[in-house]
Amino acid sequence: MLDSPQLPTIIDLSFDYNGSKTRFNIVQFSNVNTVIISNIEKIGQIVHVLFPEAVITSKLQRTHNIDYDTKVLLGPPLGDFDLLLNRFVKILVQFRQSSENKRVKSVFLPRTSFKKFIKPRERARMDSELADLAKFEEFYEWQLKEPTRQSFPIFELLDGPPYANGDAHVGHAINKILKDFVVRSQVCSGKRVLFRPGWDCHGLPIELKVAKDNQQKDTSLFEIRKAARQIALHSIASQKNSFKRWAVTADWANPYYTMDKKYVAEELRLFGELYRLKMIYRTFMPVYWSSTSLTALAESELDYKEHISTAAFYRYAIINSGLILSKCEKDERPTTLYALVWTTTPWTLPMNNAVAYKKDATYVVVELLAEGHYRRPTRHLYILAKDLLSSFEKETKIMTRILSTFAGIELEGLMYRSTMFSDLAQPFLEANHVTTAVGTGLVHLSYAHGLDDFKIALKLGEKVRCFVDERGCYTRDLGHDLEGKNVLKEGNDAVLQMFRKNVVYTHHYNHRYPYDWRTKQPVIIRSSKQWFIDVSQVGIEAARKIENEALLIGSPHSDKTEALLAQLKNRVAWCISRQRCWGTPIPVFYKADGSVVVGKDISNAVAENVEKYGTDVWWERTANELFPEKALLLMKKYGIRAEEKLEKSCDILDVWMDSGVAWASTRQRAEPVDLVVEGVDQFRGWFQSLSLTSFALKNKLPYKCIYVHAFAVDENEQKMSKSVGNVVSPELITDGSLSAEPHGVDGLRLWVAQYGCEGDKARIGSSVMEEVRRNYTQLRASFWFLLGAVNGYTGAVCCDEKFYIDRYILQELAKFTQRCIKNWNEYRFPLMVNEYMQFLQHPLNSPYISGVKNRLYCGMFSERQNAQATLAKVGLNLAALLAPILPHLVTEFFMHHPCVDDSAIALRECSQFYCSDDSNMTELYSVMNNALSIRAKMLEQYGQNNLSRLGVLIKGPDIILQKLYPLQAESHSYHSQLVEILGVSMVRIECDNISEEITIQSVDCERKFCKRCRRNVRLKKEDYCDRCSKSIAENELFQEGNIGDIFSKSSLSSGR
Repeated sequence: MLDSPQLPTIIDLSFDYNGSKTRFNIVQFSNVNTVIISNIEKIGQIVHVLFPEAVITSKLQRTHNIDYDTKVLLGPPLGDFDLLLNRFVKILVQFRQSSENKRVKSVFLPRTSFKKFIKPRERARMDSELADLAKFEEFYEWQLKEPTRQSFPIFELLDGPPYANGDAHVGHAINKILKDFVVRSQVCSGKRVLFRPGWDCHGLPIELKVAKDNQQKDTSLFEIRKAARQIALHSIASQKNSFKRWAVTADWANPYYTMDKKYVAEELRLFGELYRLKMIYRTFMPVYWSSTSLTALAESELDYKEHISTAAFYRYAIINSGLILSKCEKDERPTTLYALVWTTTPWTLPMNNAVAYKKDATYVVVELLAEGHYRRPTRHLYILAKDLLSSFEKETKIMTRILSTFAGIELEGLMYRSTMFSDLAQPFLEANHVTTAVGTGLVHLSYAHGLDDFKIALKLGEKVRCFVDERGCYTRDLGHDLEGKNVLKEGNDAVLQMFRKNVVYTHHYNHRYPYDWRTKQPVIIRSSKQWFIDVSQVGIEAARKIENEALLIGSPHSDKTEALLAQLKNRVAWCISRQRCWGTPIPVFYKADGSVVVGKDISNAVAENVEKYGTDVWWERTANELFPEKALLLMKKYGIRAEEKLEKSCDILDVWMDSGVAWASTRQRAEPVDLVVEGVDQFRGWFQSLSLTSFALKNKLPYKCIYVHAFAVDENEQKMSKSVGNVVSPELITDGSLSAEPHGVDGLRLWVAQYGCEGDKARIGSSVMEEVRRNYTQLRASFWFLLGAVNGYTGAVCCDEKFYIDRYILQELAKFTQRCIKNWNEYRFPLMVNEYMQFLQHPLNSPYISGVKNRLYCGMFSERQNAQATLAKVGLNLAALLAPILPHLVTEFFMHHPCVDDSAIALRECSQFYCSDDSNMTELYSVMNNALSIRAKMLEQYGQNNLSRLGVLIKGPDIILQKLYPLQAESHSYHSQLVEILGVSMVRIECDNISEEITIQSVDCERKFCKRCRRNVRLKKEDYCDRCSKSIAENELFQEGNIGDIFSKSSLSSGR
C-alpha cells in the first residue's frame, strides 16, 4: 500500500478593518508558505515565503535575524508591504515553532547517558573504572563469606595450574575466563564457590631460561634454583595481573604454588605413601630421553612432528643357513644367506642384539638382479617377508628373483654373525610386535633402545647395557671411531659409513617422530635407571570408574570420554624421575653398593624438614642432617652402618607429579571437586596425573566432571607460532595496536564465550574479532535502548495485567532465564550466548519492542509507564543473565539504570532480577500465539515496510476469532491491543464461518495521517488523532504542574 499523501495546511487569519474585510491566508507545505492578501474580495497579492527548516525547529531568540526568501507570484512589487511581511514572518515562525515544540516535547524518545558506542581509546580506562566501581576484587570474598549466603551449597572448581613461565597468552585467556564464567554463573545460581588459583612453578623451561641468562659463567645448583624461583615469581605476578584485569574471580589472596614448601612437603608425603603401597619402583629400562634437556621424559612430554629419518635396508649374514638353502636351486658358486632388515634408526645397529621374525608370516629367499649382484663369483641371497617384496622393489628400484618360500616358524634356531663383533653369533627370535605392513618382516632388536625389544630381553633374562650417554653420544665401549659422536647427527652417518659393506640401500623416510615438547628437538629411546609408578592396574580401574559413573568428560557438545579412557587403559608405567635440579627432590638415598634407602618414614622426615626450612634443604644438608633426631632409628631400620655414607638422590619428580597431586596438596575437603576445566591438550598430561594419583592413593576420582575447552589457533586453524608470525596476544585484543582497534576486556571475554569453550580449535584473528565486535555492538545497542526507554521511570508503577504483550514478553523472559540457568549448570556457554543474541531479536525486538514503541513514544502517561515497567524488568533481567559473561558491560548498564542505586550490589545480587515463571499461562499463550501467527502471516504478505499506516481486515471462523476478542472486543478499532501487536493503524474483524482459516487483506483506514504517532488515525478536521491530542494536553498539564488527571484510565484497551 502507498503512503498517504502529505497535504498542505491552510491557516485563515482574515480580519475586518474599518468595515472592510481583509483576506489573509497562509498555505503551509513543507518549508514553503504561500501568503495571500486581499481587501477587495479579490486576490490582491500572492507571495511565496521560504525559510530553512532549522528556523522553526530551533529555539528562536528575541534578537534572532530570520533569513527567508520571497517570490511574488501575483500582484505588484512588495514595496511597503515588505515591512509588514518581515514582521509577519517573525510571528509566523514563532507560531510554527511553538506548535512544533508542543508536539515534539510531548513525544517520549529514549534518552540515556549510557553510550551507544565507546571510543576505542577509552576502553582500557573504562574497564579499569568499571572494575573499581563494581569492586570485582571483593566479589570472591563476598560470595563466600557473606552472612546471608552461608546456607548456600558449596561448588568447588580445581585449578589446573598454568606454567609460571612468561606472560599470559590467549590459551590462558580461554582457560581462566572460562573458569570465571563457571564461578560467576554458579554464584548467580545460588552457590558458594571455592576456587583457589595455582601455578606450576618447576620444570625444564625455567631451568633452560636460567642457563640462557647465564651462558658466560658456571652456575651452581643453588644459583640455578634461586634464579629459577625469581623467574617463576616474576611470571606469576605478570600473569596474575592479566587474570585480574580480565575480571577473573578467584581466591587471589591465597593462591598455591607448586614450589611452596607446604605444597612440596605434602607431595613428598604422598610419594612415601605410594611407595608403601608398592606402586613406586626403580629399574633400568628404555625411556624417552632428551639429549638437549639431559633428562628422561614421559609420554605426556612429547610432541609428535613430521620428521625425516635416514632409513636403511641392512643385512646380517646367517651362520647356520644350510636348511634354508637346501630348498633353493643349486648353484656352483659359494653362497651366503642374509637376513634383510629395515630400520629408521641406523645409529642403533652397533648395539644390535637379535633379529625378530613373525612366526605365522610367509618368507621368501630372493636373489637381487641389480647390476653388481647378479654375476658375482659368490652368490648373495636374502630373506624377507613375501608380502613386503614388492614394496622393497618399489623403494630400492632393485628387481628380485624368488628362489624359495617358507613359513616364519622355520627361522627358529637360526643364528647370524654380529656386525660389530664378528666372532659373536646372535639369534633369531620370534616376536609379537613384528609386522608385515612395513619394512621387510625382519626387525633388528636393540634391547637398550626399544620398549618391545627390552620386554624380549626381560623375558629371556638377558642383561641389558646402554652405550649411549645422557648427551646422546656413543660411549667409549663402542670404540674410538664412534666415541663421543651424537647418535642423531654425525653418529648416524658414521655408522652407515663404518658398516657400508652390509648396507644394501638407504633412503629418506618421512614419518611422525617424538620431540621434546620443551626444547623442540627430537628424542631417542635410551635405557637408564629411573623411578616409575606402576599405573597399569590403577589406570584400568580409574577408566572403569569413569565408565560406570558416566562422568562428563569434554563438553555437552563434544564427548571426549574415550580420549581419556584410552590414555588411562594403555599406560603401564609412569616415569617420574628427571635428571634436573629445579623441582621437587625424590626423597631417596643410595648406599655405597648402589642399594636404595627409601620408605614412607624417610619421605615424611624429609617433608618435615622441607616444611620447616624450605625446599632447598634437600640440597643444603647431608642425609644425617636432614633427620638427626631420627637418625639412629632409621639407620637401624634400614641397616645403615654408622660409618656408612649415604648419597642423596640427584633426581627430581616429574612436573606432572607436582600438579597431579593438587587435589590433595591444595585443599582440605575430602569429597571430589565438582569440576576441573582445562584444554584439549591435557589428556596426555594433567587429566592423567590427576586421575592416576588420586585413584592410587584414595581409590576414587578427584573430580565429578572434566570440562575440556578448545586450543587457540589462528583464523586459518593453524597453530600459533612466533616464527610464522600468527600469534595473537590478549593485549592485542583488549588494547589494540596501530593497525587493530581494541575490543576491551569484554571483547576478549565474548570471544572466549563464542569460540573458546567447545571443540578442539578456538579460531582467533581479524575476521573472527570483527564478528565479535558486531555482536558486542548489538548488545550495547540493545542495552542503550532498554536504558533509554526507562528514562524517568522510578519503579513505582507495576505492570498492568491487561496488556497481553507485556505479560507475554515477561513470561518468555522467565522461560529464557530458566534455559540460561540450565545452560550455565551444563557449562553450555556458547549456546547461552547464542540464545541470548537470538532473544534480543525475537521475541524482544520483534514482536515486543516493535509493538510497544508507539505506546512508549506517543501513548498516555499511564500507558507509557506500563511499557516502561515491563522494559525495566526486561532490561534488568537480561543484564543479570549476561553478568557472568560480560561483567563490565553489565556494571555499566546498572550504573545508568534509574532503578539501581548501587551497581556493585546489583552485580553481586543479580539473581534478584530474574523473572519468575508462571506455569498458569495457557490463556495468555492461546491469545498471543493466535495474534502472533496473524502478524507473521501479515508480514509474509506485506513485508516490513509501512505497516504502521496499514489498515487490515481479518476474516475467519468465529472459533478462531474468539481468541482475538481479549485483544480487541469491537469489530473495528484504531487503538486496541491487537492494533499494537500487529503494528498497524486499524484492525477490522469479520466473522466468516465458511472459511476454516484466517485471511488477511489491506483496507482503507478511512482516517488521515497523524504526524505525531505517524499512523493513519487522525480525523480529517483535527490536527492530531484523539490519543495524541490527549497526550499533548496531558503533557501540558504535566509541564504546568497540574498532574491530577494524568493517571486517568488509559485509552489503550481492548476497544477503540
